[in-house]
Amino acid sequence: MSALRAPFPPSPFGWHDYHIRYLPPGAPREVDIRAHAAAPLRVGDLYTIDHHDHVYELVVERVSHTPEGRWRARCRVLDLTAS
Repeated sequence: MSALRAPFPPSPFGWHDYHIRYLPPGAPREVDIRAHAAAPLRVGDLYTIDHHDHVYELVVERVSHTPEGRWRARCRVLDLTAS
């Protein structure tokens, strides 16, 4: 029996509906992460994201929620290195 391949590569946060935006796009110092179905991030959590040949170390600074159940986390880039 052969192993099954995933239909798409895994997201850094798992199989959820995360949307990640880098601010400003060219040299980000902040990262905006939002989702609906996924569990919200928590203030103070640390994350590492690999994006466009760079590794971003992030800390969650603010989380907001909408009445529709969506949430948005603003993260500060602590460190950026080439991968």
